[in-house]
Amino acid sequence: MRITLVFLLFTLMSVAPQALADQSDPHLDRLFLQLSKATTPPEAQGVEKEIQSLWLVSGSDTVDVLMGRAQASIGVQDAATAKKLFDAVTEMRPNYAEVWYERGALLAAVGSPQEALPDLERAIDLEPRHYPAIVLAGRIAEETGNKHAALDFYRKAVAINPQLEATRRKIAALAAELEGKDI
Repeated sequence: MRITLVFLLFTLMSVAPQALADQSDPHLDRLFLQLSKATTPPEAQGVEKEIQSLWLVSGSDTVDVLMGRAQASIGVQDAATAKKLFDAVTEMRPNYAEVWYERGALLAAVGSPQEALPDLERAIDLEPRHYPAIVLAGRIAEETGNKHAALDFYRKAVAINPQLEATRRKIAALAAELEGKDI
């Protein structure tokens, strides 16, 4: 009986996908490879959704509930509550890239780009392929006049997700302005 119970626990632990969720999920490598090979925006969008769904699962029911409540707070334009919830999650799961991105995006949306940038950088440090964080960091760099950094961020994002058409247009415009050439 004891051997059966140990075997059952081992089996459950080895197939529990939630335990490996977020930026450490092993399925992400395959998905990012698919994303890099996507030839159309609709094809890329399908892969993007799969990636984002993995990023949103933290591996903690409590964190997932708090993240959901933060998103609901944003939906009703209660940025203060959303920020408090994101703050709580950063304390609980400091290595969870998505919370840093979400809080950074919130701070950028409410007009605090200088506060947003460290959160976005933390998200990128934890998940270097977090192209939404990279694009947003680029937008903040561009808006604050650091066009060279913006161009670098945008190029990194497009290297990860080649179907980011708006970002490609920004690269072309900035490259023409800063380097005197089109890409």
